[in-house]
Amino acid sequence: MKVLSSFDIYTIVNELQEILGRFIDKIYQISKRDILIKLRGKGKRFILIREGGFVLLTSKDFERPEKPSNFAMVLRKYLQGGRINSIKQHDFDRIVVFEIVKRKEPYKLIAELFRNGNIVLVDKDGRIIMPLKEQEWSHRILKQKEVYLFPPKQCNPFELDKKAFEDILMRSDRDVVRCLAIDLSLGGTYAEEICLKSGVDKNKKTRSLSKEETDRLYLALEEILDLFRCKKFSPRIITLDDGSKEIVPIKLEIHERYKSEEKDSLLSALEALLEQEEKKEEVEIEKVRKNLERRLSQQIEGMKNLLKEAERKKREGDLLYIHCKDIQDLLDKARKVMKLKEKEEGLEELRKMEKFHDIDLEKGILLVRVKDDGEERILKLNIRKSLGQNAEDIYELSKKLKEKAERAKIAIEKTKQELENLKVEKKEKEEKKERTWWFEKFRWCILSDGNLVIGGRDAKSNEIVVKKYMDDDDLFVHADIHGAPCCVLKSKDIDGKRIEITEKAKEEACEFAAVYSKAWKQFGEITSYWVYPHQVSKTPESGEYLPKGSFVVRGKRNYVRCKMEMGIGEVILKGVKKLMAGPVTAIEGRSNRYVILEPGERDKNEMAKHLSEKFNVKVEVVQKLLPPGNVSVVKTKGVHL
Repeated sequence: MKVLSSFDIYTIVNELQEILGRFIDKIYQISKRDILIKLRGKGKRFILIREGGFVLLTSKDFERPEKPSNFAMVLRKYLQGGRINSIKQHDFDRIVVFEIVKRKEPYKLIAELFRNGNIVLVDKDGRIIMPLKEQEWSHRILKQKEVYLFPPKQCNPFELDKKAFEDILMRSDRDVVRCLAIDLSLGGTYAEEICLKSGVDKNKKTRSLSKEETDRLYLALEEILDLFRCKKFSPRIITLDDGSKEIVPIKLEIHERYKSEEKDSLLSALEALLEQEEKKEEVEIEKVRKNLERRLSQQIEGMKNLLKEAERKKREGDLLYIHCKDIQDLLDKARKVMKLKEKEEGLEELRKMEKFHDIDLEKGILLVRVKDDGEERILKLNIRKSLGQNAEDIYELSKKLKEKAERAKIAIEKTKQELENLKVEKKEKEEKKERTWWFEKFRWCILSDGNLVIGGRDAKSNEIVVKKYMDDDDLFVHADIHGAPCCVLKSKDIDGKRIEITEKAKEEACEFAAVYSKAWKQFGEITSYWVYPHQVSKTPESGEYLPKGSFVVRGKRNYVRCKMEMGIGEVILKGVKKLMAGPVTAIEGRSNRYVILEPGERDKNEMAKHLSEKFNVKVEVVQKLLPPGNVSVVKTKGVHL
């Protein structure tokens, strides 16, 4: 993608003002160059910053690493929970400065979007807390504890009056278009546009411009700047003649002959362009894959032919010795013929010999005919060499062909590795693109009626499930045993749509809580219960201590007897294939490929590995779904174990 211009950054910063006042939830480093900032508040919103690239506001979710990088941890320490106070462009440069206040302490997150840029966290005194990567130039150093210095100031066209504009033109020794692009920091696109709008020859030297031409250039510049000052944006994606695409914040005359797609905002245009480039990259990867497969096929065929030819040559050498007497006689006779002045009589005698096939006296080549297991073979010999020398040459050629086949084998392995790397890369990209829902970080299941039930995986997530995700019209569910997850039966589906909690949903939710408790390893059946949210509290009785992840339940408990049995199966959520675990009735009702499990003797890790192969998912995915103990298979559908 083409690097964003200062005008693009100006527009994006203007559009980002809508998130002022929002609080920062979590921060992730999702790749070497990309930082993802999740915002709190209604509607899922993320800020994606790519150093040397762009700033994007999006609702698209991204795959996040399980272990945060050092840089992400530092950003979380200083910015998580902080409020975005301002977002500014620094001096019309390709630099965006986020000012974030946390506990009354101001910090700056500086995104340098020019080539070889950076992302830098700076404290209130202007000292660098940490950069994404350390860099050093003669005029500035980007390292911890150093004072942050912006790159050398460039010309800001919004601050230019007419005299300053004229002075720059007169001092420059460039042509008009380069002077506008470089000396006035307008970039190539806007320099070309100003020349076109003003009717001034772009190749003319600035020092030879007339006053009238200078006036026209200044008026054309002001006309463009006024569109930005008045926020009269008209974002669009332009498709150029070579098929490449770029985004622009306003309509430009130089783009009139190109295909143009209008967008609501430059941010949405940028997001659409990135998605298109991802698809283009997928097409390119597929093209590379086909080329590699074609090359591999040709290499394998070539190696087979080399080995076949090497074997044939070795056999020819062997045949020379098998028929050595007759062939030696032929060679001797052929040499005598070569010495004769009148060769015809000698050739006639040679042709009458049993194994003779043909001769070329000028080239010194003799062709002999021998039988090999009933098949006739023609051997090519050098008349000037002995039979032993001819055999040695043939064996040497056979050896060289085998060596060539070995080199071909190495090339084949290299191509296979390239193909494997491509497959891994494609799989990783597909995994990153796969949609994830908020509830997937917990134990979860969509019950028969469509209700969502979630449960904690540990003490910390137990707290989150209850404190953050239990609403007044939900139910709290727990197995009647110490060592069980805190579960919440939602009165909504995965889209947040209201769903009544039926008796069947309560029973299934209780089963869900039971199978993920310690009871799996101890009992065939257990009792679970459900209560209303107001009955659940973090306040213990006087003199008692309540550990993290535990809650006090007061009042009547509604008990349900649950069998230790669960299912794991493939389900489709919004067009995305997922592996889901939970009550048998819920899995059977929503999946066509599933496994029903009960407590047993089979090692759960071994089962996880087996199921990961059958469902084509990572072992870790299955391990997160299995109950806390060994298993045995009760029933399967669409899966052969």
